[in-house]
Amino acid sequence: MRHLFLILIHKHKHKHKIIKMIKNNYLTKSLLTLFTVAIFGSANAQYCSSGARSAADTKCDRVVLVGSSATIDNNTSSSGCVTYSDFSSSVAPADLSPGAVYTIDITTGTCGGTYSKTANGWIDFNGDGDWTDAGEMLGTGTSYVSTTGTVVSYNFTVPCNAKSGNTKMRVIVVEGGQATNPCLAYTWGETEDYTVTILSPSGGLSSNFFAPTTAYVGTPVTFTNSNQSGYISQNWTVTDGATVTPYTSINVTHVFATSGTKTIKLVSENCLGKDSTTKTVTIIAPTAPPVANFVADKNIVEIFEQPRLIDLSTNGPTYWDWMLTNGIDTIDGDDQADLRGGNPFVNSRPLVQTGNYFGAVDVGVWAVCLKASNVIGSSSQYCKVGYITVQRTSFNMGPATSLPANIITATSGTIYDKGGPTGNYTAPESNLEALIAPCGASSVSLDFTVFALNANANLKIYDGVNALGTPLHTGSGFTAGNAPSGTLTANSGTMYLLWNSTAGAVAAGFEANWSSVAGTGSAPIAGITLPGSIVYNSVFVDFMDASLNAEGNTDFKWTITGPSGSQTYNTRNVLQTVFTTNGTYTASLLVTSCDGRTSTATKTFNVVLPNSPTALDFTADSRRPSVGDNVTLTATSDKANRWEWSIFPQVGYSVVGAANDAVNNRTFLFTAAGAYTVQLRGFNTKDTSASEATVVKTAYVIVVQPCIPTISVTASTDVAISYVSIEDATSGDIYENESTTGVEYTDFSSLGIIQMNFGGVYNFTVKRNTNINDMTRKIWVDWNVDGDFDDAGETVAEETTPGTSLSWSGSFTVPSTAFEANTLLRVGVSYDTDPNEPCGASQNAAANRVGEFEDYAIRVVNDGDKPVITLVGMDTVYVEQNASPAYSTAGATAFDASQGDLTSSLIMTADLDQTLPGIYYEDWNVSDASGNPAAQITRVIYVVADQTAPVITVNGSADSTIEVGSSWVDLGATAIDNKEGDISSAIVITDNVNANVLGDYTVVYSIQDNQGNASTATRNIHVVDTENPVITNANADKSGACWAVEVQLQNIFADLTSATDNYNSIGNGLAFKANPAAAQGGAAVDTRFQGTTTVTYTATDESGNVTTQCVDYVVRDYVPPVIDLRTLDIVYHPVGSIYTPVAPTATDNLYNSTEISLTGTSNVDGFTLGTYQDEYTATDAAGNVSTKIRTVMVIDNINPVIAGKNGGVLRVGVGSSVNAIDYILFSDNYDAPATLKANHTLVYNDINLAVAGIYTAVFRTEDNSGNVSKDFTLYVDCRYTYDVVTGSVTDIAMDDLLSVYPNPTTGVIILNTNLPENQEVNIAVYNTMGQEVAAVQNGKVSNGQYSIDLTNQSNGIYYVKMNLNGNIITKKVVLNK
Repeated sequence: MRHLFLILIHKHKHKHKIIKMIKNNYLTKSLLTLFTVAIFGSANAQYCSSGARSAADTKCDRVVLVGSSATIDNNTSSSGCVTYSDFSSSVAPADLSPGAVYTIDITTGTCGGTYSKTANGWIDFNGDGDWTDAGEMLGTGTSYVSTTGTVVSYNFTVPCNAKSGNTKMRVIVVEGGQATNPCLAYTWGETEDYTVTILSPSGGLSSNFFAPTTAYVGTPVTFTNSNQSGYISQNWTVTDGATVTPYTSINVTHVFATSGTKTIKLVSENCLGKDSTTKTVTIIAPTAPPVANFVADKNIVEIFEQPRLIDLSTNGPTYWDWMLTNGIDTIDGDDQADLRGGNPFVNSRPLVQTGNYFGAVDVGVWAVCLKASNVIGSSSQYCKVGYITVQRTSFNMGPATSLPANIITATSGTIYDKGGPTGNYTAPESNLEALIAPCGASSVSLDFTVFALNANANLKIYDGVNALGTPLHTGSGFTAGNAPSGTLTANSGTMYLLWNSTAGAVAAGFEANWSSVAGTGSAPIAGITLPGSIVYNSVFVDFMDASLNAEGNTDFKWTITGPSGSQTYNTRNVLQTVFTTNGTYTASLLVTSCDGRTSTATKTFNVVLPNSPTALDFTADSRRPSVGDNVTLTATSDKANRWEWSIFPQVGYSVVGAANDAVNNRTFLFTAAGAYTVQLRGFNTKDTSASEATVVKTAYVIVVQPCIPTISVTASTDVAISYVSIEDATSGDIYENESTTGVEYTDFSSLGIIQMNFGGVYNFTVKRNTNINDMTRKIWVDWNVDGDFDDAGETVAEETTPGTSLSWSGSFTVPSTAFEANTLLRVGVSYDTDPNEPCGASQNAAANRVGEFEDYAIRVVNDGDKPVITLVGMDTVYVEQNASPAYSTAGATAFDASQGDLTSSLIMTADLDQTLPGIYYEDWNVSDASGNPAAQITRVIYVVADQTAPVITVNGSADSTIEVGSSWVDLGATAIDNKEGDISSAIVITDNVNANVLGDYTVVYSIQDNQGNASTATRNIHVVDTENPVITNANADKSGACWAVEVQLQNIFADLTSATDNYNSIGNGLAFKANPAAAQGGAAVDTRFQGTTTVTYTATDESGNVTTQCVDYVVRDYVPPVIDLRTLDIVYHPVGSIYTPVAPTATDNLYNSTEISLTGTSNVDGFTLGTYQDEYTATDAAGNVSTKIRTVMVIDNINPVIAGKNGGVLRVGVGSSVNAIDYILFSDNYDAPATLKANHTLVYNDINLAVAGIYTAVFRTEDNSGNVSKDFTLYVDCRYTYDVVTGSVTDIAMDDLLSVYPNPTTGVIILNTNLPENQEVNIAVYNTMGQEVAAVQNGKVSNGQYSIDLTNQSNGIYYVKMNLNGNIITKKVVLNK
């Protein structure tokens, strides 16, 4: 069988997609294999091949393999039988976990009889390129089934050592044999290959899942597994009180019936073993009604797709009431049960049914509302307006596109034949319609991705709303051999498709994608085009719409009113309307846009009788037909309604169909070659004699009969034609044909007509498959359509020397003398040096003994494109009278869309006389090979007396560069005229130089002589900036090449680096960038972590001057710790006691206390007055150091005490001689008695020892710290009965009042007090920290002895203190147990 593929391919579209692959079951196995190898390389390079030798009877209808999270479900039951299918790329893989068990289901099918068959599958688990290893065969493959549609199922376990990643799976269905060999070649059946993915456990072996901390009673709670793949099993146990519920799914959703703490356990198992996790969740009862909220998983869906609504309400809803409304229709739980109820697994997340049936959500925009309830109450209804859009963008021609009910309004989408995306087209089908009419579209475009029709199917496409629109198809419709090419565009904004098929074999059909361009959106403006204000009685006329903005699916309503009443029409144009009553008529057009906007237009016209001969002419669709061709003659006239045709001679033709003089065209079948004269008589039946006219065209149709070429000896598969291509050298359109060799002659003219333009250049290629024998090749074209190829120029290409080249290429040009009609292009090859004649051996017995001929249909057409002429140089020129050299034109060029450069064909005419001043014209003309004339181009020439302009010379450089901001002084110019001499003073200078603004400036010097001849000269001044920007940062250490800036750790980073320029500023011509840069601008410095970030700054001014500077931002902690003394900075300590510093604390901006070193020193002597310091030092982990000083003032703030050495009464005899102060005892906590004695004051004294009586002396003293004692009164009792005392009493030592022994002691010490009289004392023992460890006495004592046990104290120094009237007596004791 000879295979022909005549394809039109644009040169820029080299690749073709076969999208509707599943429909292409009509392809033969060889073609499918060829396609697979061409697209994917060598198919299954590492795996063995397998397949049936016959596609009859048995096939595989479906393969299902449900994986862990991805599934193979490939249903090919509607496809034809093939022997092998590779779905490894077109079907998504299933995913399999090592160690897990899966099931493969293989459904057997048939394309003919029902026979016994087996099925099996194999998976290459170890990825070694075969299926022969143990465990890789999934079933036995030995059990026969005979019923079509039987599902053969096998359970299999993925080995734990399976190699992770993608690998191959093979499925075989065998008729009459056992499926036990993956490389089996068999007679009937089918082999299919797939890809599967072997998973690896996610993160080894680790059981974990997400669980909320709290949830509500009666609402779904979801527990999400952390391991979504790679595991053999997932075993859950959910404990709700006494109820334990097991699950084996990957994730679990559970509803708890009671409140409380619930336990969830997950045991995960993979090939590494098992691991478990247990968690709890607290279930609570709601305390308030729900607050409704929700989301949809899809907001824009295709009709019949099911969006899912998902409840997000709070407070634990247990009942859901959903509603959807488009403002007209409402869908709720009455229509779809899932939309209302208390099932938490269904009603909280319902699937919404969309479709065009009752109760479904149809095409449109829908609001979604939810009312959620729990035991407390119901929420208010919560609505989301315009939330879900249901659209239809995929259509099968048939009931879903029937008109007028189902106009397609989607702006884009896909349309199929009735078989849809997977099935073949159906036959027979009559007049299936589809109208694509997006509202307001200005155009609709259609691109075919699949087109496979047999000759029994036909698809017509029109620009318009019905078959009265402009055809976009070629010929009589797209069908076998006439496939659509490129994009089809309907500029009316509507596209009409019409499908018909008759009984017979079917194929894949078609698949096409449409898109649309939105129009202006403006309201329509109605408009009418009438045939004229006068319409002739009984003549068919057309009323045409001329409306503006009538885009897309617009409605038109005509009303034509006249003497006979009114008639309405609902079409865009009213065609072939006839009026039989004279009078005045009104035509009104109401235009309604798809969105309801309207406009009306009205015009009037008069219907009259002809009363004069009709204007008559006719044309033929082919004036050079071949014998057996039809020719249609079409009349044009203004008044006729009858047309009578006559052809001479009256033999050699016949009328096609019934002759009807009331139709202005007629088709004739010519059966004999020759020249035919055509006569046409036209008239109007209402006024025959007055309207009659006759036209005769002699030899108007010439019927030709080209010779049938012959090969005299034999055809050859070597001396042959295997491929012919014709390419338009201008547009790149290419016509290709691959053909079977070994055939003498093939006429391919019926497969399509190659259109060529007059003067067009066409490239050709002719190939042969083998090159064993020498041969020559020729191409002929019957340009004048006279039935032969013998006229001059009709041999368009030839090989003059025999050769063995596989390919022969060249080009030819269509002559301007070619006839505009269908004709033949003939390709011939002849053996070795044998002549190669267009009619072969029938023309020359020595010619074409061995070889082949092929004929192709071409048609030479006028492309209608006019050449374009372009003048070279100015369109107006001035020449000087009698100038030498004389004027010479600059010329012109010409270009034609089909022929290319036509400059050599230009014709120039001119009336120039250079001896006389005046205005002259130079005209340029050219026509292309089609006779299309270019628009004439004219150059105007002025001849003037003095044409020589003055000569200007610029002083200095004519091109200078200055720095922006500098001064500019022009140097001027001189001007010399050939007649007037130096006219420099008349120079006009235009100087706009601004030295402060960058730019290129031009100083223009202009001069004109007295004849008006002008000259200009220019000086170019370039104001430039060559100074680099300056980068600054006041905080930077600039000692190094890369500056350093300290940045506080964990502080907000503020980039203080900036740039300045002598001319530009940032944001105004100065670009300043940091690298790395932060999104908000400036450098990207991460202060969260210690370290150094090097940032390179680049400042670029608009002149391209660049400065770069690197800055090291050293991020660390620069803030020292803060020391808290926990006291005032100055503290006072009473002298005489042990000073213990209050321990300070230290805090830091970054580091905790364990990361801060805090040390201190103290020089305080608590027993010596003075000013001392506690000095503390804190150091953080970053080495930042702070110090703080506490000033300690050791002070004496205790008043001294005065007492009597012998008590408060001195008893002496009269005549005694004593000094009262000698009887005074001074004591102080710090100062010595002598100091106090020296500081004392005798406040009062009335002592007179010569006379008996009681006297007083009052003493006061002050210590060196300014503390003043209380006044002490010494009473002197002077009597005759007392002894006379002369001199002083003995001083009593304070230390003698208290004694301690033994000292050192091993534990027990004895205290003795020796007081002159009972005194208030306080005696206690203290450790070196000033802490009291033993209390001895508190009260009045005189003489006493006390035993104190210190055996429970630690070895060391202790102090025994006795407070006697404010005087402190201290004894140090050493304890050494």
